[in-house]
Amino acid sequence: MRYLNTPIARQVRRYLGACAITALCTAVAYPLLAHIDPVNVAMVYLLGAAAAGLWLGRGPAAVCAIANTVAFDFFFIPPRFSFYVAETQYLLTLFSMVMVALIISNLMVSIRRQTESAAARERRTATLYALCRDLAAAPDASSIAVAAASHVAAAVEGTATLVFADDAASMPLDPQTDMGLVRWVFEHGVSAGPGMQHRVVAPCRYLPLGGGEGINAVLVVGPQRAAGPDSEPGDMLDALAGQIAMALERVRLAEVAAASRAEAERAALRNTLLASISHDLRAPLTAIAGAGCLVAEQGATLDDQRRKTLGHLIEAKARDMAELLGNVLELIRLESATASPRADWQSMEELVGAAIRQTVHRFDRLRVLCELPDDLPMVLVDGQLIRQLLSNLLENAVKYTPPGTTIFISAIANADLMMLIIEDDGPGFGAVAPERLFEKFERGQKEGTVSGAGLGLAICRAIARLHGGSIHATDRSGGGARFEIILPQAHTSDAQVAQGR
Repeated sequence: MRYLNTPIARQVRRYLGACAITALCTAVAYPLLAHIDPVNVAMVYLLGAAAAGLWLGRGPAAVCAIANTVAFDFFFIPPRFSFYVAETQYLLTLFSMVMVALIISNLMVSIRRQTESAAARERRTATLYALCRDLAAAPDASSIAVAAASHVAAAVEGTATLVFADDAASMPLDPQTDMGLVRWVFEHGVSAGPGMQHRVVAPCRYLPLGGGEGINAVLVVGPQRAAGPDSEPGDMLDALAGQIAMALERVRLAEVAAASRAEAERAALRNTLLASISHDLRAPLTAIAGAGCLVAEQGATLDDQRRKTLGHLIEAKARDMAELLGNVLELIRLESATASPRADWQSMEELVGAAIRQTVHRFDRLRVLCELPDDLPMVLVDGQLIRQLLSNLLENAVKYTPPGTTIFISAIANADLMMLIIEDDGPGFGAVAPERLFEKFERGQKEGTVSGAGLGLAICRAIARLHGGSIHATDRSGGGARFEIILPQAHTSDAQVAQGR
């Protein structure tokens, strides 16, 4: 059965079809001879020649036109059933008939080819558009490989696979794929296979997908299931390969740009970190060195009060240094955390109370008013992290507000979210944009007696985001600062809660 679909068999069927059209025209026209003039019968044969040109192609249409003329002469021109032409006028009729039939069949063949060419261009445009649309939406090389293999396989009615430099394919390779040819294409950057630049006897075609730094992948196109006149030409495959190559190069350049940005951000963060730490460590180190020099100075007479003062100074400055380094390490830990927090159901009243007790030793010059609703629901959070967040906000208020300032703590809750509000009636943020204070090493006062590296609020934001929430800063109505911490009522699943316990 496979021999019935070869090119020779298809061509033979077309010529047999041309003869069949002649026979059909004769069968239709013969009964009409008794009612119409023989010359008018020629119209039936011209119609058959047009049909042959439309359906069978140029060669069979020409054969049909000649066969129609011969049949018309044999069956309808007197003397009938003979090829002899008794009257000269019929010679002109036969010549005109064969010429008109040939012209009509050629015109029909041209119309058919133009129609098929327009349909092929439409299919090619639609295929390229669909491929470009899916490639534009593909975020990475593996997604591009899947989309490209699907569209190319549909276009060539075969198989298609992308093989990358590490021999990894997004889909299983065709069993007939020659990995030696794949490596050769990677090395030389030249297409290989039937009809390609490097012609080899192979069932598959191998097209290099090049980029700025070399070959990004090789497109392997397997044997077509139905090779024939309707198969996609080589230029269509080249167009598809060109689009895929540009998409892979776009992804590669995006990865290079992302890596460059990440490296630049790391360098900027490292420089900022070193500059900030060196600046904030210089003052306590100087104080510690000076106090230690006084204590260790030979012959120095220090009474108990001065020695006690110097000891407290050294202790306080050492604590500031430890706090600074602890904040840096804590921020790095929070921002690099990939797992969910160890959450458990917590009472917000207890968390606020614990944070106040943790910083109560610094409230000697401030007042704290806590007004939390009695029906405040519990929240699913990491209690230690939330206490740290609240303590940072309270210590921030102690640092940047004058004596006599009042700190107000309140909360609002609904079915999905809880908002905890911490505000004060101090001087507020002034000209500083409140949201900028959550960036690393941003401080409300660039210089002054207030110690710190500008990491406290950055840690607060990292903790809030780790719980799926957020934190915002605004100016308080009537003067002062206002911080709003928004937490979801249930951010972690029950299984994670049990694991956290």
